[in-house]
Amino acid sequence: MQIHEVYLNLEHYRNAMEKLYRLSWQMPVRRYVVTYLLGATGRRIGEAALLTTRDVDFERSTITWRILKKRRPDYYVTLPMSSRVRDVLIRYITFNAVADRLFPVSKRQLQLDVKRALEEVGLRGWRPHDLRHAFILEALLNNKTIEQVRRWTQHGSYKMLLEYARVVGLEIDRPVVPW
Repeated sequence: MQIHEVYLNLEHYRNAMEKLYRLSWQMPVRRYVVTYLLGATGRRIGEAALLTTRDVDFERSTITWRILKKRRPDYYVTLPMSSRVRDVLIRYITFNAVADRLFPVSKRQLQLDVKRALEEVGLRGWRPHDLRHAFILEALLNNKTIEQVRRWTQHGSYKMLLEYARVVGLEIDRPVVPW
């Protein structure tokens, strides 16, 4: 799906995220939890596949993500997690007795899980990566700062982020101050 198509469907994304939160809480199974996690954090599916219990700090409410696109095996970013993500992960880890990897399956299996969950919550035709697009668009609409979204998502292309900004109508051609 193209960025502008995701933008036109942001209301569906918001509704789906509410459904995914409820499903993740009621039935803390992999397909709902990983899909909710991707939609709520804007991470890539490969980054979620690498998560371990050691990466999630419930006391500080942070998750340390291994960033794959930087082409360095030791590139990590630690980001805050929302209280909803925290609650869902605690419940998932507890109910499933997770000791190490949160999602101990192949990346391909995670993609299939996410596609299935997306269909169940009404996002037919969405790919797992479309959740990242929706997250970035939503973040730009709420925060109005490209740099903060770039740091959060570790997006490699500033040019691409400018395209997201254009789609949501951020005015980046005007100076920030009048003098």
